Amino acid sequence: MKGFGEILVGLILVIVGIGILVLPQMPYFRDALVTLILGAIPLIVLLVGAVFLMIGVSDVRDKGEEIEDISEGSEKGEEIEDISKGSEKGEGD
Repeated sequence: MKGFGEILVGLILVIVGIGILVLPQMPYFRDALVTLILGAIPLIVLLVGAVFLMIGVSDVRDKGEEIEDISEGSEKGEEIEDISKGSEKGEGD
């Protein structure tokens, strides 16, 4: 419990310190907070959108590679089937 007590005391001191600095300057703090929020929210939205775009492009590229692998495998599979059909006829004669 000693560690949690130190964390609690630290949080209380931080909150009191912020309160002492902010309360006398509340109107300025509110204006600065509004400016920060209006500037940070669009940037966060843009960054999250960029991350989703990168994930989506990566998924589409991976699916495209899987489709190419499957189509190459099916072409090779058809050739193997044709060869096996020919060899069966040759063995039966």
